[in-house]
Amino acid sequence: MLTLVVLVTLYTVQSATYKHSTGQLMSYAQTSASVVQDKIENRSISLRDALNTLSKDFSFKQLIATSEDDTASLLSALENFQARAGADIAWVQDKDGRNIVSSPVLPSQDLNIDAANFLPDGIHWHSVEGTVYLVRSMPVKFVESSRNINAWVFMGIKAENLFNERLISLTEMNMSLIFIGAENRLVATTHAAEEAEFLVQQTILVNGELNQFSDELSQWIYIASELGRWRDMPMELVLSTVEDKAYLSYNSLLGQLIFILVIAAVMALVAAALLSNGITRPVTRLVDVANKIRQGKYVEEFPKASTNEVESLSGAIHSMQEGIKKREEEIQYLAYYDSLTHLPNRNQFKNHLAENIAAHPDRQLAVLMMDLDRFKEINDTIGHEAGDQLLKEIANRLKAFAYDGVFIAHIGGDEFAIVVEDITGRDPKAVAENFSGLFDRPFVIEQLSLDVDISMGIATYPQDAQSSEGLLQCADIALYSCKGKHFPYAIYQDSLNKYSVQRLSLMSELRGALAEGQLQLFYQPKLAISERKITTVECLIRWIHPVHGFIPPDEFIPLAEQTGAIRDVTHWGLRVAFKQYKQWQELGYDIGMAVNISAIDLVDMQLPTYVAELMSEFDVDNTMLTLEVTESAVMSDPESALKALNTLRRMGITLSIDDFGTGYSSMAQLKKMPVDELKIDKAFVLDLAKSEDDKIMVRTLMSLAQNLGLKTVAEGVEDGETLKFLQEVGCTKAQGFYMSRPLPADKFNDWLKDFNADDFYLDSSK
Repeated sequence: MLTLVVLVTLYTVQSATYKHSTGQLMSYAQTSASVVQDKIENRSISLRDALNTLSKDFSFKQLIATSEDDTASLLSALENFQARAGADIAWVQDKDGRNIVSSPVLPSQDLNIDAANFLPDGIHWHSVEGTVYLVRSMPVKFVESSRNINAWVFMGIKAENLFNERLISLTEMNMSLIFIGAENRLVATTHAAEEAEFLVQQTILVNGELNQFSDELSQWIYIASELGRWRDMPMELVLSTVEDKAYLSYNSLLGQLIFILVIAAVMALVAAALLSNGITRPVTRLVDVANKIRQGKYVEEFPKASTNEVESLSGAIHSMQEGIKKREEEIQYLAYYDSLTHLPNRNQFKNHLAENIAAHPDRQLAVLMMDLDRFKEINDTIGHEAGDQLLKEIANRLKAFAYDGVFIAHIGGDEFAIVVEDITGRDPKAVAENFSGLFDRPFVIEQLSLDVDISMGIATYPQDAQSSEGLLQCADIALYSCKGKHFPYAIYQDSLNKYSVQRLSLMSELRGALAEGQLQLFYQPKLAISERKITTVECLIRWIHPVHGFIPPDEFIPLAEQTGAIRDVTHWGLRVAFKQYKQWQELGYDIGMAVNISAIDLVDMQLPTYVAELMSEFDVDNTMLTLEVTESAVMSDPESALKALNTLRRMGITLSIDDFGTGYSSMAQLKKMPVDELKIDKAFVLDLAKSEDDKIMVRTLMSLAQNLGLKTVAEGVEDGETLKFLQEVGCTKAQGFYMSRPLPADKFNDWLKDFNADDFYLDSSK
């Protein structure tokens, strides 16, 4: 029996060893190929980075621009950058692909190549005077923002220099670079000359497998893989090694195996007798214990044994059982409790609510969903650790207030949920006010007193919903309705759900509305007060929904900002405005367009490019466009906003701060803004004729704008007295229902034909 075991084992081990050695060699060869490819790709990337730095160097651009008069300086600079990049060759082409200068001096016919082919990331080869190089290119633009390429700069590394001693020692394999065309061409190799000659004469198989070839002295194993392209044909990387080095000696291994197996057989005979008495029986009993633990049945007594090994195994299984019990308890806790506040989590909250409804179906209860306002600002200002401490303090205050029949949970983030299990005969508002009153006192975190505001939604069973999921949904809807409105709580109503459903529907329909033509631009004129003529109109977007009718911008613009569709809406509005401007221009009207952009548009660096494309497409002057951005949008991220505003201002576009006076910009920020006009919010203008306070405010804003050299627009002008006052204080433009409501293009054309400025001025004789 032992002889049979030895023979079977010998055969099995020998076969397995051969397969294992072959597999290891295959894996090693593939890994080595990947290493070589990565190294060469890294050299290609380093060339790209060096070229990128060179192409943006202002002095180098100047040398290219003046190369006709001073080629020597350009060559000196090129050689300097070439040395720093470790390149073997470098040259510069003009925009038409003609060679300007090269290092070293080389024939132009080898250097006048299509530069775009060597720009993408990857491995690109090119031959110069019979020597193959790894080559990359980079465009040079004298003006970086321009679309025009003024020149190209190239660098290359000899293929033979890519295979350094470090790479050879790292892979422990010979490397060859072979171009397989009509016949094999050896580009670079680490083989000796005679070995390389035999290799080139072979038919190189590129199949991802180990292949063989022979020379006069040795049997070789190789693997080939594609490494870039040259002349639209693949360049092949061939890794090879002598077969004797790759495999072990099986005869020697067989002798060792026979010796080891004979010794093992003798020892097995001796051990068999001991195994039966001292180990087998206790181990069998331990197997039974392990099976019980697997089934979830814990054992009190473990089998004893005379051998240390079995005794250790018995102790290990006992420790394993105790560890499993402890982890199960921890998992159970984590599954139903929040680790930060130690309150029940969402899972336990939902289970408790469902069980309470099932146990008392006739009893009225309330579900409160609570969310902290501005919690992100608190985290960003004083740190996440302090934010976590605040959540703990809130949990402690809620737990201290809780009474019988109140279940409190922390359901995630800054959200808490409460079940008041019996509110029969009680007003839900009173319940909500009890909990909201807990936040009247500040929380002290790290010696800092924090006033925390909350938003809370309340839903009741069975009036609002009959299931736990329904109650949570209703409470969430109520919570959302008061979020951001500075109301501490809201009671769920059916109308809130309808609004929520409609709002969700509108979010998904907005992009389709653009394609289907449901959005329109209306135009409201701006009267140039001193010139007594219409110089600008504000483009106001309107959504005429086929089902819901007119949808105010205040409802769908925030949805567009949430979904990211605001960019599409803004691009659509700009295109329509440009098209309308062109139509009015053809009719003889020179009326500028004012288009509103959001905070998201303001930091979208695609916007300046899109505006420039529209100006080119419609062939219009950039002064015709005014972009209006709200004061709050600018101040939400002043640094990014200032960068965007400066970019737009350099394009010659007029910039206007909308709703000025209602935001929170400081004088220091205002003087930095590259804006042309301030648009005074209608809140200060509507009652201007009757309110002395508004007059004082408007005079102050006018004085501020004039001192800063800014034009002013007053919106909300609804009577002649207001227009007269604005004329007296030097306001630049007036906008409001007094002149005209926002009109579609066709009706605005009719209004424009009948427009007479004297009709609006109380001093029409002037």
